[in-house]
Amino acid sequence: MSLITLRQLLEHAAMENYGVPAFNVNNMEQIQAIMQAADETDSPV
Repeated sequence: MSLITLRQLLEHAAMENYGVPAFNVNNMEQIQAIMQAADETDSPV
């Protein structure tokens, strides 16, 4: 996997109609909820 710039990532997301998340968490439970939701929806985090 090669590294890309944020601009490249956002342009690809716009072309392919997907979002790029930014998570702000305050505790372990929030991280676990994010990971569980990603697993259930088969989405990368």
